[in-house]
Amino acid sequence: MIIKSRQLSIPVKELDEAREFYTQTLGFAIRADINFSPGWRYLTVAPSKECETVLELHHVDDPGKQSRIGKSPVMALVMFETDDIERDYKAMKARGVSFLNEPQEVPGGKGAGFIDLYGNKFDLFQPMEH
Repeated sequence: MIIKSRQLSIPVKELDEAREFYTQTLGFAIRADINFSPGWRYLTVAPSKECETVLELHHVDDPGKQSRIGKSPVMALVMFETDDIERDYKAMKARGVSFLNEPQEVPGGKGAGFIDLYGNKFDLFQPMEH
């Protein structure tokens, strides 16, 4: 039986640039940064050191595949939960995060879409209080 999600892969064009964006701009923590062999660097980040699910920043080096990064037809690759969407929206926007919309009412709470430096789409979500 599957019991949880461990890792999601996010396509990026350049690992050091992505690492800086996810840690400095989004404020995420590095969970792993290991060079296994030439051409294979395993880099994962998460909203905090305690978060069980990590994002693997997956380097895409093929120019044809790079041109498709950020062009996913889905609304968002990952939804991040917050306990105060207005606070986090303002802080992230001040650090240069590009939002697709301001926090607004969505099913189950409030949400705001944002993109990373390559156009990958994410959601920031605050569930409604019960």
